[in-house]
Amino acid sequence: MQPVRLLVFFLTFMGLAYGQGDDCLSATYLPNVSNFCSTNSNFTNVGATTGLTSTPTCWPAAATQDVWFQFIATGTDVLISVNGNGSGGSMIAPNIALYNGNCSLLFELGCSPGVVGNGSTQLYEGALAPGTTYLIRVSSLPSYQGSFILCANCYTPNINPGADCGGAAYLCNQNSVSVASLSGGGLNNDEPEPGTCLDVWGPDEGNSSWFKWTCQTSGTLTFDITPINANDDIDFILYQLAGTNACGPRTPIRCNSSSCLNSVGSTGLNLVDIDIDEWPNCDPGENAYCQYINMVAGVSYAILINNFSASTGFTLSFNTGNTNNPGTFLGPHPLLNYTNTNICQGSTVSYNATGSTNVAGGLNWIFSNGANSTTATGIGPMTITYANPGNFLGILNGFDQFGCQATEFVNIQVTAPPVLINPATQTICSNNNTSISLMNTTPTGTSIQWTVSSNPFVIGASNGTGATINQTLTNNSSQTQTITYTITATKGPCTVVSTTVVSVNPNTIPTFNAVNPICQGDVLSALPISSLNGITGTWSPALNNQATTTYTFTPTSGQCASVTTLTISVNPIIAPTFNSVNPICQGDVLSALPISSLNGITGTWSPALNNQATTTYTFTPTSGQCASATTLTITVNPIIPPTFNSVN
Repeated sequence: MQPVRLLVFFLTFMGLAYGQGDDCLSATYLPNVSNFCSTNSNFTNVGATTGLTSTPTCWPAAATQDVWFQFIATGTDVLISVNGNGSGGSMIAPNIALYNGNCSLLFELGCSPGVVGNGSTQLYEGALAPGTTYLIRVSSLPSYQGSFILCANCYTPNINPGADCGGAAYLCNQNSVSVASLSGGGLNNDEPEPGTCLDVWGPDEGNSSWFKWTCQTSGTLTFDITPINANDDIDFILYQLAGTNACGPRTPIRCNSSSCLNSVGSTGLNLVDIDIDEWPNCDPGENAYCQYINMVAGVSYAILINNFSASTGFTLSFNTGNTNNPGTFLGPHPLLNYTNTNICQGSTVSYNATGSTNVAGGLNWIFSNGANSTTATGIGPMTITYANPGNFLGILNGFDQFGCQATEFVNIQVTAPPVLINPATQTICSNNNTSISLMNTTPTGTSIQWTVSSNPFVIGASNGTGATINQTLTNNSSQTQTITYTITATKGPCTVVSTTVVSVNPNTIPTFNAVNPICQGDVLSALPISSLNGITGTWSPALNNQATTTYTFTPTSGQCASVTTLTISVNPIIAPTFNSVNPICQGDVLSALPISSLNGITGTWSPALNNQATTTYTFTPTSGQCASATTLTITVNPIIPPTFNSVN
């Protein structure tokens, strides 16, 4: 498996955009700074706020509109450039600073102030520690805010290139190399051969650098020369050498001095163009690129790179995106193999260097994991456990017998697992709701689902998704029933499984003694607050001794009891009725009064019968008949002696 060390480079030039962090703690991670360059206007500090970190030593005091980036070093040197106004953005006079440490304790390593009138600012820093995280800070004055291109190349230089062929830097691998700045054309500033595209009247070299290499494996070669300042005009001659000396016999095989500038100002060889020379000016059909070459194993090559317009530097990268049987350089060829690049916190990645060639000088590993680095040597395998979430690198350095170094690396993304908080057990009453919260907060990209065990006596439980299980469960039996929810939370490569057992108690029906009917107006005793089977609760409505009423008993919560009712009958008061008794004569026989009224009410009369005088008798109903007392008057007429007139 090959490392993905050029992935970010490809993505950025395909037009994908990045965001940027507004402060140190939110710094945007750049997963690959081996010849990284964002697209035009990719980043901006418009709207950036003033952070807590003090202003770098070389910045203007008012340059507080800063944005932050972070990367893990893969080499010992880094060249950073920010291109603003006139170079693919709108920011004026960008400022750059480089730090190591953490956001609570930062150490300023380098600082470069912007210059008004110059849309590009560069910062070079050496002595980096591979595997260590560094922070890039970019800012401008408030009135100069705008968009910008960010470029960075972290590498380990073999030797700095000279401006003359005798100082050509030997390249023993195809890792990208950067030149921070140029300083003229050297002792001999007229090295391009007559008749080549760089041959002009007077000195041919303004600011130049020389590189050379030897082909190990035959194949195609493409390269890109990208200036720090996109407006710079970069020219080059590619030579095939008769030996290994760049100053010895040599044949120009490609030459490009076209002034055609693309968005990043790059020039080089590609798989598309068919011309082998492009001359000064920008003639129709020219684009600053020439046709690739087919390198031959054992043959040496050299390249003269000249910045025609300025002394700012460039980055040279080889075979970017070249899948047409690319050739290799003579030197170490470490091959970094790994098992996975996207893992969960606490998981491991196994690395090995099987397949590496020409690494007689050894294989050295660096594994970044938080603030600490783990080192190892040899082919491996090496198994590394990642205890912390974040972005890390596995770095492999290979050395040949001459001390030449080549570097391969792979990004490892470690994801923190989601945290489930669901209770292990829960007890509810039948017809109640589960309301189980599974997470305090649901991180972006997290999915949660659950499955439920089967129980024929419980209805309402079903499989589902989301951060809360909110289901009404009914127990259709007289015994406590249980079901189990199995919850699975997934975030990226992390999967967490948990269970919650829910006990569903049946609902008890409260029981009470019946209350005998009462008569309207009778005293009604308070209903009991506890049922015969121990359920407590309250009654409603208020007691009513005037009419038959159904009362509802509501159990106090938590008793797993159902609501029940009790009806108390209230009978109306009935007035007894009797036939009237005709008047009698004093002394006549008086029949006993009836003990039952015409409407069925029984009772007793008082006082005793009296046939001597008119008397009102009171009928008192026997108790329990819901009847009222009544009266009956019997008229007794006195005996009247007859009287006659006397007879004379």
